[in-house]
This record gives sequence, structure tokens and C-alpha cells, in this order.
Amino acid sequence: MRSGRRAIENEGRKLNKGKVVLVLFIIILIVALIFGIKFLVEYIKNKNTKDGLSSNVNDVIDYSGTASSKTIDEILNEFGGEVVEQVKQDTYYIKKDGTEYTAYLDGEISEGRIVPWDGKTSSKPAVDDAGNMNVYTASELKWIADQVISGQMNFSGVTITLRNNIDLGARKNDDGTWSEDYKWTPIIGFLDEISTEKNSDDSSDEQAKTDESDTIQENLKRFSGILQGNGVTIRGLYINSDKRYQGLFGYSSGTITNINIKNSSIKGGEGTGALVGLNEGRIVGCTLENVEVEGKEKVGGIVGINMTNSSIENCTTSENNIISSDKYVGGIAGYVNNNSNISNSSNKSIIKGKEYVGGIAGISFYGTIIKESYNQSENITGDKYVGGIVGYSSSQLEHVYSLGRISANSYVGGLVGVNYEMGNITDSYNSGEIIVAEDNAGGITGLNNSNISNCYNAGKIDASKASGIKVGGICGQNASECYIYTSYNIGNIITSEVANGLVGVNFGDVNNSFYLDSSIKISPKNDELKKSEEDMKNSILTDLGESFVKDIKNINSGYPVLSWQ
Repeated sequence: MRSGRRAIENEGRKLNKGKVVLVLFIIILIVALIFGIKFLVEYIKNKNTKDGLSSNVNDVIDYSGTASSKTIDEILNEFGGEVVEQVKQDTYYIKKDGTEYTAYLDGEISEGRIVPWDGKTSSKPAVDDAGNMNVYTASELKWIADQVISGQMNFSGVTITLRNNIDLGARKNDDGTWSEDYKWTPIIGFLDEISTEKNSDDSSDEQAKTDESDTIQENLKRFSGILQGNGVTIRGLYINSDKRYQGLFGYSSGTITNINIKNSSIKGGEGTGALVGLNEGRIVGCTLENVEVEGKEKVGGIVGINMTNSSIENCTTSENNIISSDKYVGGIAGYVNNNSNISNSSNKSIIKGKEYVGGIAGISFYGTIIKESYNQSENITGDKYVGGIVGYSSSQLEHVYSLGRISANSYVGGLVGVNYEMGNITDSYNSGEIIVAEDNAGGITGLNNSNISNCYNAGKIDASKASGIKVGGICGQNASECYIYTSYNIGNIITSEVANGLVGVNFGDVNNSFYLDSSIKISPKNDELKKSEEDMKNSILTDLGESFVKDIKNINSGYPVLSWQ
């Protein structure tokens, strides 16, 4: 009887186990079916996208190298209207209240249909009685370029006004490449292509003269008119070349104003900039947003090479740009020749290079003035000659400042890597972090071979891995017969070697300049230049002179500030 009961119980257990296994199998099958269906949907969606435009206008699509910030549904919910047509992977025509607009997934919306360039066609803009032109489309801008390239016109005495945002058609593919179908030929041409050799390693002012002579020998065709950007955005600019002078304008001696270049990629040889490769004219109020700029050397966010007597004014680059080159690379301009001007300009872009790397300019020569300009980039890196404003400078710096983060092996400064002969820095400051791996680092400049006056550093200097002692709050090394006047340092200096809160190694003159005693732990004994916090905030004002005022707004933690701040 008991054995029979056990048999029944065993059979019951087997049955229960079978039910559990069956339930588990059904659950696994359902999960597999769900994921299989999801995979199939994604496959079909991706295939449709690769074969042409996505069939679902609500898809979130990657564009221009960055993830789209909005979906088309989000744009419609905020702006209103309905989709009429999807034009490109990030571009839609939508209609609201009877009016059509062009909407991009980065959130930009423009009235009317902006027709992307097809990569081939050009059409002549309307011309008024005075010979001036209004440009509404990408194909009309291409016609302007073709005239310069072919040598038909340089537009001297002609005013060209952009009347609508322009889409040059290029987009980044899923694999990170850019479509070759929309490659832009820069607005430049050659009467005679002459290859000239020069010593590109020469960092003296003779190098600046070389560029001018080369330009004459090459007989470059240039844009010489006035282009009024009128605040429009040019997107989808794509250049991929190893030739010199690459940019929307390869070579300009005219005036270009108020253009925003966005979501673009520019790669070239020597002298590459998003707007102009070689500038011999005037550039005003131009900006850069989400753009990659790369070249062999002399590369800038706005301009590759700024020639003698040329100027760049009120130009800015945003934080989502990447500007890179082996040497002579800057957020605004890569290579700045004698007697030119950069003013009221700023950089937030990532800057990468090996030598002569700066937030505003990679290198600048005597007679040039850089003023009322600043750097906020958190990523400026190089091997040597690296600065928040200029990597290597023989020019005048006035009312400039850096708030960013800079790192290099040697010759690195908050404002200038090397302040060379005839390079004066005045009424300026740094509060960004400086990281040096080897030697010659300072809050204002790594090496001073000229004059510094009315400057201060509040930025940390991390020299913990540096092997040398040429590290200081103002400069790492002050050369013979060079001067530092009315300046001070409150930035912390981290070092394993004996260094100085003001000047690491001094062969010149230092007057009326001071540093906070707590800013450095390892310093020379009995240094009369170090002051207490109380003295730094109050008593040194008399010695610093009229350029400094009391920090009544508390913008510098109570320490003296420059009168223009």
C-alpha cells in the first residue's frame, strides 16, 4: 500500500517538474520571439535608411558627427506644424499655418525651403544695376566660387549679400566618413602653379616673409569683393585635400562678415581654416559650430594664415569644434604675420597640435596686436610652445585672458608659451589650469624674452611630474634684459622641485611684483616677493599701480583685478 502511494507521489512530482519545465520553455520562447521581432524591425529600419531616406520620420538619426539633440516629433511638439518631406537624414521640410520651414534635428528652423546643394550645379545670382548680388541658394554661392576659380572675376568693388541659410549638402556617414559627392572646391585659383620649397621648421620672423613671397610666386587668384553674410548659417561644408589654402574661401583679400559655419569638415594642407585658408583682407563677426578643421600646418578655426595688415574681428569658435595640426594651430588663426590684428575674438574649441599651439593663434609676429580676446577651451594640448592665447608670440597682447585648461611638455603658459623679442603682454590675466610634464612653465608665459606688465595669474600650475625648476607663477624663465613689472600670482603651484611663486629662474628684472605665500610649498627662503593674503588683497594695490583696482565685485576672491574687468 505504501509502495503504491510512493509511486503515485513520484509520478506527481514528475508531472509538476514537467509543468515547470514547460512553463519555463514557453517564457524563453516568448522572450526570444520579442527580441527576434525587435531585431527584425531594426534590421528593416537600418536597411531602409541605407537604401535611401528613412521611411519613418520619427526616427532619431545620427548626423554631422554628433548624436541628434532632438527628434522630429520633439521639434513638431515645440514648434508645431507637420512634416511635408524628409530631405536628408537630419533635414525636414515642415508646414505650419500655411508656411513652409526647413527643420534640422539640431533644433535650427528656417523659414522657407533650404535646398541642399547637389554637389554639381551652379547658377548665377541676380545682379543689380551697380553690379551687386544677392545669394539665396547653395548653387548661387557655387557660381561665385567658380568665377574666382576660373579667373573670370575676383568681385573687386562688388558687394555680395547672403539672403538665406545655405546647405552645401555634406553629411557624416554612419562609419564616420563624409560623403565625397558634396566636396567643396575652395574659392581660389592659380594663374601658374609654382611649387616652392622653404624651411618650415624656421620659427623666426623670416618665416612670415617667406609666406608672402610664396604667394606672389604662385600668382593666386583671390576673392576681393565684400561678402555680407547677414548672419546666415552655412552647413554641410566638406573639404578633403592635401593642397595649400583650404577653406570656404581659399584666398581672400576682400571683406567677409557675419557667417556661421556649422556641422562641417575641412581638411587641407598648409594654410587651412574653416572660413579662409589665406586671409589678406578683413573678417568680421564670423563663428564656428560643430566643425572639424585639420591640416598639415598653419591651421586655424577661422583662418589658416593671417597675412600682413589683415584683420580678424569679433569672431568666435564654440566648444564642439576640433582644430588640429602638427604645428602652428590656433582657435582663431594658425599663423599670424607681421602688423596684423585680432580683436574681440574668443575660442572654446578643442585645440590639438605638437608645436606652436594657442587658443587664439599658434604663432604671431612683431607689429601684430591681439586684444580684447579670450580663451575658454578646456582642452588645449601640445608638446612645446603652447599657450592659452598664443603658442609663440612676438606681438602685442592687451586685455586678453584665458580660463581654459592647457597641457604640454615644455614652454607652456597660461597666456603664451614663449613671449619672444618685441612681444609685450600687458593688462591681462590667466585663471585656467596649466599642466607641464618637463620644464619652462608659467601662469602668464613659459619663457619671457621681452616684457610683461600689469598681469596676474590665478590658475593652478601642476608641475608635479616636471623634472626642472623653471616653473613660476608668472613665468618659468625670465631672460636677460627682460622685464616683469606690476604683476602678481595667487595660483597654486604643485611641484616636487624648488620653484618660485613668481619666476622660476630669473636673469632679468622683476619690479613691483608679488606672489601669495601659500601658493607654493617649496620655495626659496627669505623671498621678499611673497606676501600674506591680507597684503595681497590690500597693501600691494599701491605698488601695482593704476591698472589694478580693488575687487569690490568679488570676481577674483577679493584679490586685485584689472580696471577693465
